[in-house]
Amino acid sequence: MASIALNRFALIGFSTTLLIACSADEPVKTSSMAVQGLYSAALSDSGSSSLVGSIQHGGSFWKNAPSQRLYNWNHTAGQATPLISVDIDPSGNFAVTGGERTMVLWSAVTGESLGFWNTPGSIRSLKLTRNGDFALVGMDDQTARFFDVKNGGIKQTLRTGAIVRSVDVTPDGRYALTGDDLYQVILWDLNTGEVRQRWQLDNNISTVKLSDDGAYVFAAAQLGDAKIWSSVTGVEVSHIDTGALQSRNVTISQAVFSSSNRSLLIGQQNRRVNLLNVTTGEVTRSWDLHLKDTLRPTGAAVLALAFGNGSTYYAIGSNGYLNVLQ
Repeated sequence: MASIALNRFALIGFSTTLLIACSADEPVKTSSMAVQGLYSAALSDSGSSSLVGSIQHGGSFWKNAPSQRLYNWNHTAGQATPLISVDIDPSGNFAVTGGERTMVLWSAVTGESLGFWNTPGSIRSLKLTRNGDFALVGMDDQTARFFDVKNGGIKQTLRTGAIVRSVDVTPDGRYALTGDDLYQVILWDLNTGEVRQRWQLDNNISTVKLSDDGAYVFAAAQLGDAKIWSSVTGVEVSHIDTGALQSRNVTISQAVFSSSNRSLLIGQQNRRVNLLNVTTGEVTRSWDLHLKDTLRPTGAAVLALAFGNGSTYYAIGSNGYLNVLQ
């Protein structure tokens, strides 16, 4: 993985992204993965597989085309584990599930458990590096810890001074990103444990995301600001006006950069998915996730996003549906 570097899509200065009111498309295909909804969800980088933590049955791993449940994953035999956070590694061959204070590494190829961990704090968010070698875990003990989940031990302890709500890590495990309840977004060097950049938003951080090459950082606050920065210079590239769609701000719950860094896919707690141009700030497409019952809607926060092939995108809602977007 390349070290952090500005690529040809970076901007000097910043632009303002307005989420202007626009018509939203519907999914072209949906499939149900949970009857009573989800605590957590993750998609593989290609969107070909899903991992969900359901309210009723605990964890399950799915192939998406066609939709087929492959494995049931829980931390205690015979019990459905409430999974706070889950992830699939960039290779698609490994997955991790996080309960309140337990974490399990799984093989997505065989379905077998590869390791079980107890964590020193309650898990809020976790992410795997490539091949499931390491896991970055954000916790309520005001730290994010970088676990060696295959060989054992903690490589780094990143102390933020507040509950860590969201984390991300580059696939090569070189850089980490944390978002916390002091409204901080912090970029860390995992080789040294040192802070490389620090930014401030206007509320508790709801989600953070790094581009795969580490060149860009995205973060959003609960009912507040959302911004994209250059990780090298710290300069703001885009500001997203989360209040432009309605009378009050919305919370962005998930985000993912395209492999080219040209586009950003963001999902909100009000079931809206937007595709943004990173450098111009333009909203190019919008979709609304499927609702189980349109006459008695229960809502669907966006829990996971992925870029598929061509102009196909994937999103999982908290109501338990996988949505194929085009």
